[in-house]
Amino acid sequence: MSLCPIPASAAQWHALRARHVGASEAAILFGVAPDYMPGLYSLWHIKAGKVPPPQVNTPRTRWGLLLEDAIAAGAGDQEGWDVRPGQYASREGLGATLDRIIAAPGPRDAGCEGPGVLELKNSDWLQHARTWGDEPPIHILLQLQAQLAATGYSWGAVAVLVGGNDLRIFRYAARPKVQADILRRVRAFWASIEEGRPPQPDGNDDTFRVLRVLDPEVVDEELDLTTDNAAPVLCAEYLAAAAEAKAAEARRKEAMAGLLAKLGGHRWAKVPGFKLSQAVTEAKPDRVAKPGEIIKGRAESRRLTIKEIAA
Repeated sequence: MSLCPIPASAAQWHALRARHVGASEAAILFGVAPDYMPGLYSLWHIKAGKVPPPQVNTPRTRWGLLLEDAIAAGAGDQEGWDVRPGQYASREGLGATLDRIIAAPGPRDAGCEGPGVLELKNSDWLQHARTWGDEPPIHILLQLQAQLAATGYSWGAVAVLVGGNDLRIFRYAARPKVQADILRRVRAFWASIEEGRPPQPDGNDDTFRVLRVLDPEVVDEELDLTTDNAAPVLCAEYLAAAAEAKAAEARRKEAMAGLLAKLGGHRWAKVPGFKLSQAVTEAKPDRVAKPGEIIKGRAESRRLTIKEIAA
């Protein structure tokens, strides 16, 4: 285990991360990463140096970085922590860019010893209600345990600012069995790269970016896959899934039409176990186009929302 300052240069930081499976990437090895993260196929090719990592620049990530200092200061003030700058920790091919370090347990940290890891999150209320529940999602729990494995610290906390004004703290002790499993998967991952054994392509969105990078040009030549045993299976699975999706979409539209007919002109309706609502997008009529302008109006549309509720 080693701790070092986080490189000030973005290029140096990215080079350091390229040599490790990051703590936030541990969930990929368990198959529980959220959809916005790369899949295992993508991660393998990124760490093998065959494709660049995806560019992540969204309002959510930008505001998360901008609010880090405020969330850290608020957590330190609320919990009585001496919050120190984060560092980069690594161990056996696992790496972790720590948001902050808690120098010592505070007055509410009964049973905790030594310094702790502090992971900072910013969440809007709707996202939190959908994905958090009574504790952080599994990928964040794995991230924290990976950070503890990389540092050797015995405890850590996740501080999440919900809706801009509700700071919630979740404390966790190190879980040796979970950490051993993380390290085992990290070692197996790097061994597969050394042996040149990529995983099978998965359905993650970033997989298709990787495939385009690996084969940037499509040539007008036929490829003979008549001896490939997997190709016919994949063809059949694709067609079956497409047919299922088409049938499911037809059932969805039929159910939606039936419910809209029952709602009639009402905005909401209560059904045992469900609450229905419809949103109306008003029609936008055509208007006279200016020279060189193409204008198309739109018809009124209605969108149905269904929520499960306690019966």
